[in-house]
Amino acid sequence: MQGLSLAQSDREWLASKLLEPKADDAKTAKQKEYVKETLTRALKEVKEAKNEGRKLKSMDELLDELEEAVV
Repeated sequence: MQGLSLAQSDREWLASKLLEPKADDAKTAKQKEYVKETLTRALKEVKEAKNEGRKLKSMDELLDELEEAVV
């Protein structure tokens, strides 16, 4: 950037654009955080069910439930 002949305000603007996260990066970060939270919660529920001796849903039951939620 130092080699460019830009006004100070233009340099600051350009630097801010180079440093700010892309919209896709922010969206991806939110999606990753959601997946992490969801999986963490699911793992906790599985551990609690195991400790309490509860029967967990089968994969078929879980998929049926997910299909119903999407429709």
